Amino acid sequence: MAINLGGISIGGVGNMVLGWATSIFFWAFVLVLGFGVLIVALTFKRNRRFEFPCLEVISLGQGKIRVQNTWCGWFRKKKIFFGLIDAGGEEELITKPKFMTKKSRRILYASSTDYHDINGKRGIICKRKDDDPEVLVPLNRFSVQNISLLSTIAPADYRDAANKILEDKRRESLSWWDENKTTILMISTLAFCIIALIFILRFAQGESSAWRDALANQCNSGLAPSPNVP
Repeated sequence: MAINLGGISIGGVGNMVLGWATSIFFWAFVLVLGFGVLIVALTFKRNRRFEFPCLEVISLGQGKIRVQNTWCGWFRKKKIFFGLIDAGGEEELITKPKFMTKKSRRILYASSTDYHDINGKRGIICKRKDDDPEVLVPLNRFSVQNISLLSTIAPADYRDAANKILEDKRRESLSWWDENKTTILMISTLAFCIIALIFILRFAQGESSAWRDALANQCNSGLAPSPNVP
């Protein structure tokens, strides 16, 4: 059934579209869908700003640590719209929250001088406060302990390196014949064995043919073969 709207006749499809346009449920669905798409787009945009790798150092006691990796990025302190849009204020370095589990944590007193090289990218190494996991501070310098262990490992490494250098030099000083004579001798021996085997087989085949011809001639001449003939 067609509907006449202002002198314009609308068919069945037009009736359906007009019904949707005048339905409150349709517009509610459009608004919810648009709101969901906006949330997803802003979340994706915000996650892209966590561009710096971050290593969090956690003390386990007795000089042992656990290191867990995450990401961090610079954001404004004031935020709106569920924290997805920066509204102003000073910048702060915060960690990327885990999906639906934790909120972002601020890395206190962070600056551009705290960057380290992590897998070829600028990143932050921070220490978690032992009695408060929400407090993180950047570590901008390190000192290596137990470095005396290198003095006990190095001689073995030097010997291996020296042996490798001597072996490389020995190979460079060898002539082409010295370097390949073993392979050439093996191939020559194998070829000689094959040729010798072929000659032996041909000789055996020729001898057996001669004996067969001799026996055939004796049979044709009416003579019995001698018992001494093999």
